[in-house]
Amino acid sequence: MHTPKIHIKAPPYSSGVELSYKKQTTGTKDWQQRFGFPEVGVNLFLSMNGSKELGTALGIYPSIQFRLLTFKKAYWYFKLGGGIGLVSKHWERTPAADSMNNVIGSALNNFTMFQSGIRFTLNQHWTTNAGIHFYHLSNAAIRSPNFGINTFGIHVGVNYHPKGVVHVVEKKELIKRKNPLNLSGSVSIAFAEDKTADGPVYPIATGTLFGSKMYRNKSRVMVGMDAIYNTKSRAFIRNTYQMKDGKYLSSWQYTAFLGHEFLFGRIGFPVIAGAYLNRPVGGKKIYQKLGMNLHYFHRNDKIIKDAYISLLLKTHLVQAQYAELGFGFFL
Repeated sequence: MHTPKIHIKAPPYSSGVELSYKKQTTGTKDWQQRFGFPEVGVNLFLSMNGSKELGTALGIYPSIQFRLLTFKKAYWYFKLGGGIGLVSKHWERTPAADSMNNVIGSALNNFTMFQSGIRFTLNQHWTTNAGIHFYHLSNAAIRSPNFGINTFGIHVGVNYHPKGVVHVVEKKELIKRKNPLNLSGSVSIAFAEDKTADGPVYPIATGTLFGSKMYRNKSRVMVGMDAIYNTKSRAFIRNTYQMKDGKYLSSWQYTAFLGHEFLFGRIGFPVIAGAYLNRPVGGKKIYQKLGMNLHYFHRNDKIIKDAYISLLLKTHLVQAQYAELGFGFFL
């Protein structure tokens, strides 16, 4: 079932198969123990989307899997991951038959997976699991159309453990560390297409300033502001002759936000909720961001304590706006 704006009829069901290589963490890094010794892995997911018009999709993504609740010979898990998604069928101006497929407008997309279920131990080397999952395919509005593919389903699987099933990992005393306050800044660039398919692609630049506080040596909270220069808004203002007091309305937007980042060693997963302080061309009042940070530099004895590269998806609830590629630092 989907919105009437999509031209293709929703298929009755879809199917898929996933191959994964996972590694059980053992506490060689203190974040592994702080997050309950999760499994990290690389996954390949092939989705048959239920109709020849939608074709197939291939998701390639890293993942992390947590134990939420442990039983005698089983445990409840939650797995999340994100990477790239390739689709065999997408909107194209030619041939004409493909112009009806307005679900996705590009072959290269974002792929996001969430899974939860129960894993059961069969013997020393084999386990089986069953649960539910949700995955999402879209291109972050870089190309139109971009309704995307959202799929809920159930899954079953088997796992082989060459070195044996790990039930319990021994904990050790962790090093106590400071949880400092930091002043941080970042700059990012994004690109978004106009609503018309095959239309112009506009660059969007964002500068961010925020304060942050680490807690429990594994996460940080953030509060800050964005300044956004949106050339898409500027083009809209100029093309519709919207002027105030003889001048064009501003193409700048300003926001305030709260955020949280989960840190797994050098990898961070930020989640942000913000509100627009001005809306020169109207639109939604609030927005959300989520994505990944790669913290490639960390030195507490330097002026710049930390530097990172970020990839964030900005949305208005379930409607994607654009994907930001950025660079940031902590003082």
